[in-house]
Amino acid sequence: MLENEGSRVNQLRSAGWYEGSDRNAYIHRAWMRRGNPDDSLDGTKPQIAIEQIRKAFGDGVTPAPVLADAAYGNDSGFRRAITELGLDYMVGVQSSTTVWNPGEGPLKAKPWTGKGRPPTLLRRSKNHQPVSIKQLAMSLPATQWTNVSWREGSTGKMRSRFAVLRARPAHRDDWRSEPHPEEWLLIEWPAHESEPTK
Repeated sequence: MLENEGSRVNQLRSAGWYEGSDRNAYIHRAWMRRGNPDDSLDGTKPQIAIEQIRKAFGDGVTPAPVLADAAYGNDSGFRRAITELGLDYMVGVQSSTTVWNPGEGPLKAKPWTGKGRPPTLLRRSKNHQPVSIKQLAMSLPATQWTNVSWREGSTGKMRSRFAVLRARPAHRDDWRSEPHPEEWLLIEWPAHESEPTK
């Protein structure tokens, strides 16, 4: 248990939250009752998770980084809501998720011709497109990858190769007037694998 994890668990319990069998999954007691007493669980799992986080804040739980798998991380609305709440996060995303190459982003809106409303939406062109995270990972030079080992596993030290870089998400940015902010991207590609794994 982390040094302050015990106090966080006590804080969650005293605020009416329940520590499930998975120590990282906290469920409010009211939501454990049969049914949905106040319709607060309507929506997708990421939407429900955001509401649970907001409820925890309202109950006085100290903010902490959010960890989630790709079922949540692939939802750009979930990532945006976590950012708007001012929380750090580390979430999984699928290799098909699109980003811009480092230092790149969508094209600015078309210049105004003087007729009609001035264009405001960002754009892409045939030669200026985002790439999948898998494509980005496979294009990185060998010098971008670092071998890392951590705790002892059942068959020895756990180890893998990682690349860390800043990338700008591309999800539906051609429907926006401002580009998504750059975010940290951590990619795992074990040396014995033919392509990145996480």
